[in-house]
Amino acid sequence: MLNIPKIVITGGPCSGKTTALAAIVQFCQDHGFYPVVIPEAATDLINSGFDRTKPEFQEYVLLKILAENKLRETAAAIGHFPDNPAFIFDRGLCDGRAYASEEVFDAYLQKVGLSLVDARDRYAGVLFLDSAAVGAEEFYTLANNTARNESIEEARVLNARTFDAWMGTPHFRQIRNKPGQGFHEKITECLQHLARILGVPIPLENERKFVIEHLDASLLPSHTAPIDIVQTYLVSKPGQVERVRARGQHNRHLFFHTIKIGLPRGGSHELERMIDKDEYNDFLIRRDSSLLTIYKTRHCFLYQGHYCELDVFGGHRTGLVMLEIEVHEMTDWVEVPVFLGRYTEETGNKQYSNSYLAQAA
Repeated sequence: MLNIPKIVITGGPCSGKTTALAAIVQFCQDHGFYPVVIPEAATDLINSGFDRTKPEFQEYVLLKILAENKLRETAAAIGHFPDNPAFIFDRGLCDGRAYASEEVFDAYLQKVGLSLVDARDRYAGVLFLDSAAVGAEEFYTLANNTARNESIEEARVLNARTFDAWMGTPHFRQIRNKPGQGFHEKITECLQHLARILGVPIPLENERKFVIEHLDASLLPSHTAPIDIVQTYLVSKPGQVERVRARGQHNRHLFFHTIKIGLPRGGSHELERMIDKDEYNDFLIRRDSSLLTIYKTRHCFLYQGHYCELDVFGGHRTGLVMLEIEVHEMTDWVEVPVFLGRYTEETGNKQYSNSYLAQAA
């Protein structure tokens, strides 16, 4: 059996799981893993016409998860995926215990030769996001998942039942909705737990930004992981910024759709999800002709304990090289890698934001 890390992302209804999943996939790419996503079985079955009110529905969900996992394990064993794959499960085997009695669910497990411990402890880690119905009620909505229809009260019950279903699993981490905390901080906490499970640098909440005058790419560390990024802005509704991105590595691409919604008291709420290539191409029809597509290659590496992202731009911004270094506090002292040469700090300068860089040079 290949030693492939298996991570479950789960939680109550409207927990931010879709956005967290997109962030997890990109985090894995940035840290040298090839993310292999196993989609949510229940949603796939519901969208295919299965009736979730039928008693045997959770058995079908269980069988689908096992089949999808076996398919990907077989593909990995024959070298279908690039080196260092990581399996990311959009919900896992034990989520079914929240929707069926323990006796019924245990009987389903026995049919496929599994015990509860087998089902629960096969994962390297389980990341549980609390529903917005628990502590962030103003953000509770099911508009982004047509397969769900729970009221806010039902969501609280399912949140608790799903949490209880996973109790006892190794590396089980709960990400709560904290007073005064924004959604960005919730996703950052999720990634911090993921980093500990994977054994990679823990992401921090703040970044310092530097513009590099001249880059000698031959001096970059040997462990640098380059990722090609194409970012296109779309015609959006008032108060929103909408974009799509293609991220390429190992001659393969993953695609993402993002909406940033301005909040009345300032700041923004970001919704992000993975999409397939066909949907990506459909979105490009709504390309904002007033903004240019951003092309860049991101090089990720460690330097003196700090996680660094070096973006080398192409297209209309060819020649621009920008470095971001993660810090605990914005006042923390950091040393820009000496091999990058001369630089200027541009932290907080909006002229180096992606939306500004998309304007004609």
